[in-house]
Amino acid sequence: MMFYVLGIVDQVHNDSAQVELSDIEGIVITDDLPLWMFPCEIEEGDMFYFVKLDGVLELRCGEPPE
Repeated sequence: MMFYVLGIVDQVHNDSAQVELSDIEGIVITDDLPLWMFPCEIEEGDMFYFVKLDGVLELRCGEPPE
């Protein structure tokens, strides 16, 4: 498993979430993601991360494993 991007939910509006994404180098960007991308219920302050497994990029809820 390879860690790619860590995210934090800033705000949830209707069908999207405004999030802060930071990569392994510490570069932070703000973006909007549709709620259907999240495999869980989310609210402000929730963490999530993206990993790549067997060539598939996955969004997972919570903090990444150490």
